[in-house]
This record gives sequence, C-alpha cells and structure tokens, in this order.
Amino acid sequence: MIEGMVGLLVGVLAIVLAKRFQVERWMYSASLVALPGIYCLFALYAGEQATGFKELMVGIPFLIGGILFALVNVRKSACIVGGLWLLHGVYDLTHELFFTNPGAPDWYPIFCASVDFVIGSYVLWLCVRLKNPELRAT
Repeated sequence: MIEGMVGLLVGVLAIVLAKRFQVERWMYSASLVALPGIYCLFALYAGEQATGFKELMVGIPFLIGGILFALVNVRKSACIVGGLWLLHGVYDLTHELFFTNPGAPDWYPIFCASVDFVIGSYVLWLCVRLKNPELRAT
C-alpha cells in the first residue's frame, strides 16, 4: 500500500518537475528508455545475467519507443507514449508471471506501476487535450 502511494507521489512530482523545467517535449518519451533497464539492473545485481538479458528483450518496445518518440513533438507522440507508460504499468503488475527476478525488491512492481499509471494517464490526457481545440483553451 505504501509503495503504491509513494509511486503516485513520485509520478506527480515527475510531471510537476517536467512542467517546471519545460522538458515535457521529450522527457516522457526519453524516460521510457530507463524502464526496462531498471529490471535488467536488478537481475544483474543478483548475478542473473540470463534474466537480465530476457528483461532487456522484453523491454525493446520501450527502448525503441522512448528513443523514437523523444525526437517527435508531444502532439504527434502523446497517445503512443502514454499507451507505452500504461503498458509498462501492466507489465509491472504481471511481472512475476513472466520472470523470476531475484534482484527486484518485493515492493518495486507496485511502486513502478503506480508511477507508470500516473505518467501514462497524464500523457494520454495531454493527447486528448492537444487534439481537442475546446480543451486547449482551458
């Protein structure tokens, strides 16, 4: 429960900081690159190179999406980037069905899913807002 609440706060803080430092144009996309790397590092820390490689292979869509969409403006990429964040949140919640990663702390999947759902929902809201002229005026 606590890890979920902390994840929500971290997600909101990330959005506030991205807006404050005016890096929203690329930050949500570029941050996708880090997501598979974290699980990979957990596996490597536990000495599980094969698991680290599998984590990296599953993370390829996030790596490619993060790099590709960091080069495209938010208006064109927000829907896909938001969807990737939400997809990663689902991956976090179902992670143990795919891998046994002894390096990942027990609290991490809930924490990360909470961050992912906050950022993904916000980016999808941006997608709708940027495409709907009535919402942009507010």
